[in-house]
Amino acid sequence: MGQKRKQSNQDVLFELSRMMVPRDLLGFFDIVEVKELYKEWHIILHEKEDQVPKKLSAFADVVLDGFCNPLTVLSHGFSTKPVYLVMTRRRWKRSGTDEHFSNQYVITEDSAKLTPDMAGFFFFYD
Repeated sequence: MGQKRKQSNQDVLFELSRMMVPRDLLGFFDIVEVKELYKEWHIILHEKEDQVPKKLSAFADVVLDGFCNPLTVLSHGFSTKPVYLVMTRRRWKRSGTDEHFSNQYVITEDSAKLTPDMAGFFFFYD
């Protein structure tokens, strides 16, 4: 029987961060970095490059044009520090134009900057 390969620290952090990110978000975002700060953890997510907005899906001359401002939401607070998801959507345009497009996602519950799982934990619904 073969022995399992020992995971690198980076692999372990990546697997742990996947436990903190809701599965539905992983369909649209890639985990690109995990940062430990003094009082909190940040899991940095970038929108996947194949998530071209529907308004541009019929065009062949679509190009990436940077990122929108990031959205930061509390994912989990059960560790020694709170864990925040920092999600950045991509900005798209047709080549040679200045009109930008980006995708919209329902990421938080109402105006609370909490993932739906955390909002369900903190708020009781009738």
